[in-house]
Amino acid sequence: MAVWEPPLLLGIDPGLANTGWAVVDARQQVVASGTIRTKPGPPAPRLVVLVGELRQVLASYQLQEAALEELFLGRNASSAIGVAQARGAVLAALGEAGVTVHEYKPSHVKSVITGYGLASKTQMGRMLGLQLSGSTGDHHAADAVAIAVCHARTRRVAEGVPGAVGRQPR
Repeated sequence: MAVWEPPLLLGIDPGLANTGWAVVDARQQVVASGTIRTKPGPPAPRLVVLVGELRQVLASYQLQEAALEELFLGRNASSAIGVAQARGAVLAALGEAGVTVHEYKPSHVKSVITGYGLASKTQMGRMLGLQLSGSTGDHHAADAVAIAVCHARTRRVAEGVPGAVGRQPR
């Protein structure tokens, strides 16, 4: 008889130039993380690279769930377009692989990690360092770790609360 193993969770911080990713286990420990980098140029070849490298990550781990931040539209419209394009490519690759996607507002991720929804990147990094053992990688990978850990914690709460979305049958 096979022993049930909780699923590995994938966190993704999409971007056209740099897409952070992190695989986290049920104990919220980082299994692997990295950053997919693309060279400057037209978006189509960059998106092809992004999807190809993400497919390699998906093939390397048995992933059932992934988490991304919801799109945040800041002041720079051109970077928002690139992030939106990268998100679309990521969502397509995850859908193709049959991975369930969960999305969180940036303020929710910050609140789960630090207790403060307006935390700075410095505060996020400090709290991740205190809460996790090992390196989280560069800031793109660290953002992906934060998103994955946020999903792991949110998922645990949802599973333990009767009637909560995502509750697993016992």
